[in-house]
Amino acid sequence: MNNKAFWLGLTIFIIVILSGCQGEAPATTKHKPTANEIVETHGSLDHIERLDQFVKNMNSRKKDKVRLIRYTIEGDPIYYDLAYDGSKFTIKEDTTEDKYGGGEVITYSCKSIQKLESNTSTKYMVEECPDFGEELLTISHDVDQQNVFDFELKYGVGMKNKINTKEQELIKDLQNGEAVGVSDFQFSKEEMNQIYKLMILSNYLEDKKLSTKCNMKPFVSYELTVWINDAQRHFAWSECDKSKDGKQMSELVSDIKAILKQNPVYQSLPEVKGSYE
Repeated sequence: MNNKAFWLGLTIFIIVILSGCQGEAPATTKHKPTANEIVETHGSLDHIERLDQFVKNMNSRKKDKVRLIRYTIEGDPIYYDLAYDGSKFTIKEDTTEDKYGGGEVITYSCKSIQKLESNTSTKYMVEECPDFGEELLTISHDVDQQNVFDFELKYGVGMKNKINTKEQELIKDLQNGEAVGVSDFQFSKEEMNQIYKLMILSNYLEDKKLSTKCNMKPFVSYELTVWINDAQRHFAWSECDKSKDGKQMSELVSDIKAILKQNPVYQSLPEVKGSYE
């Protein structure tokens, strides 16, 4: 075989191999959940509050049904249909779309689900369901498990307030033309875990449809940048954004501010002296 034929054959072989590999590429999109579906995709969460409502309803002996969809690393969905009829709790696990799973639909009879919260995780544990196991879903919000977790939040009229954990910067707008700042500000590890949890529950990894437009004067604006390992997320919106995403992000800022107000360094700063109202 001459060199030209050899290299032509090798090129064709490589193309065939690569084509086969591309056919096995993991899915990069996921199902858009309905109001009665919870979706977990490698730490990204949709509608987790619906699972909380199901647990609450079951504890109150109120009938309810909900579906949890969890995606594998390869992008395949596993379905968990949770049902409570007032006395009996069942989990139907469907792995028929998981290429590396059992490919079965199995229904388990269980006692209940308990939500267990700590500073580093939130767990939904199944009781008295030996064939299924104990864990239905675990949400980790431990910043020590991440190589990088920092954020910058600017908010207020003219976005004159700032928290930047990356630069350890805190600025408080006194609303009278003055501002005070701290150049070595740090949240505690517990506070950072709380904030990380809030961001996860707000589904910060997903794209948000937000608006910076506002017909009020003056009005509050927000900008949030999050650095997580090698990724960066940026959001901008105003208080006039009353969409679902806008409300969710505004609630996130409100919760972060509540944590900030309990921080001893922030409490040592002067009180607001003016008003933009």
